[in-house]
Amino acid sequence: MSEIDPKNTAMSPEEQKAYQAKQKQRAAIMAGLLFFLVVLFYLITFVKINSSIS
Repeated sequence: MSEIDPKNTAMSPEEQKAYQAKQKQRAAIMAGLLFFLVVLFYLITFVKINSSIS
């Protein structure tokens, strides 16, 4: 992450679009990771419950 430069407070439209694109990409990666973890925990729980029943 870069530090905020107090001299350069306003972003140009191109910089703002690039920043928003990076934010969108990070959000998509985090959503995918969260979904993967939910599925993984569900599968682990399912396997543990089924193994204890048998």
